[in-house]
Amino acid sequence: MPFLQAVFCLKGFDDRSRFFTTSIIAILGFIFCSAIFSNYLVVSFTILLILTLVLSCSTKRRLHDAKLNKNWQLVPGALLLLTGVLSLFIENSGSYYLLILPTLSTALLLTYPSKNAKEKNNYILGYYGPVDLSSFKQETVVIKAHNQRIEPTLAADGASEQLYMNETIAEQDITPDNQFDYKNDSNQVDIGELIRLKFLSNRKLQLGIIASVSLIFIAVLVNSAINAINPQQKKVNDAELNEPQVLSKTVPTNILINKSHLLAMPDNFNLYLSEYQGVIIHWQADQVANGELWSQLSTNGDKSCQSIKFNKGSSIRPLTVLVENGSEYFASFSPLDSGELIQALAFRGKFSLCGYSFSLKGSQAVLGKHNQYAAFLDQDA
Repeated sequence: MPFLQAVFCLKGFDDRSRFFTTSIIAILGFIFCSAIFSNYLVVSFTILLILTLVLSCSTKRRLHDAKLNKNWQLVPGALLLLTGVLSLFIENSGSYYLLILPTLSTALLLTYPSKNAKEKNNYILGYYGPVDLSSFKQETVVIKAHNQRIEPTLAADGASEQLYMNETIAEQDITPDNQFDYKNDSNQVDIGELIRLKFLSNRKLQLGIIASVSLIFIAVLVNSAINAINPQQKKVNDAELNEPQVLSKTVPTNILINKSHLLAMPDNFNLYLSEYQGVIIHWQADQVANGELWSQLSTNGDKSCQSIKFNKGSSIRPLTVLVENGSEYFASFSPLDSGELIQALAFRGKFSLCGYSFSLKGSQAVLGKHNQYAAFLDQDA
């Protein structure tokens, strides 16, 4: 297919508009695909490699078009690959901010004007090269405006000679205008050049951008490190929970008694709904003392139970987390959060709560088959 051949062509030329479109598709395409296939690391990585190759080929053609140093050709693609791999392994939606690096590199290349002026009219869909894209070229219909002025003459022999004279006059009237427009176009100042020159001459602006990018990287890495440390905190909490004085013995049993609509989920946890349509997550885990493990009202208890955290998404606070029979955990959530919580359980890859991690692979199909829970999937998150 000629269109795909042009996408992976290494010998052609890409103008600014095509390179801009390719860059946007590569970066945004990775964000959407990695979110959709968050449970399938191999699929996400394969898509990342393909998009990196597409961006690298377009970068090389853009360098040909602007007649720039070929050392640039791997910079945007390498930055996309590096930041993309980091975002796949950092389970935090903030990791997508790392993609600002390939975005800045492509933005810099866009400031360089085309130096391939001789073939300007031969570009098709922003591409010029060995791949034939003539089938995508729209034929322009040129309507030639003839001067309808008829001069009285005695020398014209017939209608054909008179028509020839009128066409000659029309061409003479049109030619100077076209030449004037061409000269005006050649004298126009390139905006991209101005932006780049202003940036290169402003030392403070350069330092500000470098500092901003560095802060983004530090914030993402620190946040990732904190999330990695949280599961280790669970071991300390478990040791404290073995002491009988730690847990409160006052259990609001009405929340558990009035639960209904049991739904078994794929990764060994269950869902219930309270009488007010609040979601209750139940699972079996380590043996601890019965009682209230966490309460939003008092903010006392195991800090790892204060929110349910999803990969690539926001967290939600439970109202309370209770333990029955020593190993039966029940996390109750507000009815106001039911829609957001059910949609997160359906479309996210996994979640963690109280130091325990659960996979959500296949959860969407299970929720969609249950009338009570499927209704939440049609609501806005």
